[in-house]
Amino acid sequence: MSFRDTRVSAFRAGLIFLVLVTMTLYVVFGGHLPWQHPFQLKAVVQNATQLTSRSPVRIAGVNVGRVEKVGRGPGTTAIVTMQIDGGGLPVHRDATLKIRPRIFLEGNFFVDLQPGTPSTPNLHSGDTLSIAQTAVPVQFDQILTTLQSSTRQDLQQVVHTFAETLDKGGAHALHTMLPDWAPAFLTFSQMQQAVRGQGAHDLSSFVRQAEKVSTALAAQDRSLTRLVTGLNHTLQATSDRRAELADSVSGLARLVDVAGPAFASLNRAFPPTRLFMRELRPGVLVAPATLTQANLLATQLEGILGKKELPALLGQLDPALASLSVLEPKLQDLLGRVTPVTECLRTNALPTLETPLDDGHLSTGQPPYRELLYAVVGLASASQDFTGDGPIVRYHAGFGDQTVSFGKAPGTDGPLVGLTSSPILGSRPLFTNVKPPYRPDVPCDTQKKPDLHAETGPAPPQRSLP
Repeated sequence: MSFRDTRVSAFRAGLIFLVLVTMTLYVVFGGHLPWQHPFQLKAVVQNATQLTSRSPVRIAGVNVGRVEKVGRGPGTTAIVTMQIDGGGLPVHRDATLKIRPRIFLEGNFFVDLQPGTPSTPNLHSGDTLSIAQTAVPVQFDQILTTLQSSTRQDLQQVVHTFAETLDKGGAHALHTMLPDWAPAFLTFSQMQQAVRGQGAHDLSSFVRQAEKVSTALAAQDRSLTRLVTGLNHTLQATSDRRAELADSVSGLARLVDVAGPAFASLNRAFPPTRLFMRELRPGVLVAPATLTQANLLATQLEGILGKKELPALLGQLDPALASLSVLEPKLQDLLGRVTPVTECLRTNALPTLETPLDDGHLSTGQPPYRELLYAVVGLASASQDFTGDGPIVRYHAGFGDQTVSFGKAPGTDGPLVGLTSSPILGSRPLFTNVKPPYRPDVPCDTQKKPDLHAETGPAPPQRSLP
């Protein structure tokens, strides 16, 4: 086969040239090859009339994609579909989008994309930004439409009222408040720092929840409109009652002055109140059982009072009450004589018998009246006689190398001497041969309480046997 036979015909060459030019233009003007998979990002905006299908998408002023199409969204919103190049990735879930006007020579508008914080998850191709994450520019005609005659009058009224407020002492009050602004701003900055949260994803979680709230609010636009209308009526009514509102604010200032000491008193009352409630809780727990028993008592009393039992009982008590009226003077005289005795027992005798004695290592820790009873029991035990002839106390002679002399015994010529295995340390109580004072002319309850504590006396003469 010759080289002439292998040449391409003019028709085929033209067809190949057209295909190559078409592919080149397709790629140059934004088309993508079949093996490429561009990143698509969708966003719901309030109004997308400023965008075209080839509007640029920029991050920090750098083109990273373009708008593919603009479609209708839910309600009165629009959905913008964008193609993002690799240089604009990744895009995070907290990304925001704004439609901004281009410079004078560029014309139209562009999409200003903020990719979000790196700590949040990445968006995937085909994901959609909610309307809470998008914003559109306010046009000059919208400003003029908003500032209608009534709105301008309201704005003038606000400015006039503010000027009048400053003239009538508001400027002085504002100057007085300025020193307090620095601590307030410091507290506000601390609050903002706290809003950021303690963990790595606290703020992002808060933003996501706020997105849900904003989406729910956006779905209730009519209700929000009615809310704003009602707020307008409220403000109008407030404006009409400026004098009354001023009096209320003045009264509130006086209330704040009085509330400080009142709150301080409440703070001081909280600890004892809390302690009282803690002590009252056991009583409250047992109160149902007590009330149940009280109900039974009330039922019995109701039966007694409602029937003829009580009148009959009172009728039988009448003679006894008449006799008591005759005995009343004698009872008063008897009680007058008994009262000093009972007061003496209450103030002197009983406290003395109930106060334990300090006897060193021999102390029992028991009150004296118990020790007297224990002594009687011990004496009764030591005086038992197995023959049944009656109780008798037996004394035994001691044995040891220590002789003890107790002095001359009655009816004997010499001293009384005994033996002991251990030397006698002393005797208690010490015999003083002094009688306690006796004052029958002084009431017993005013006299000094008896002191049962006694000192230890010296040991008798003693010596060791050879």
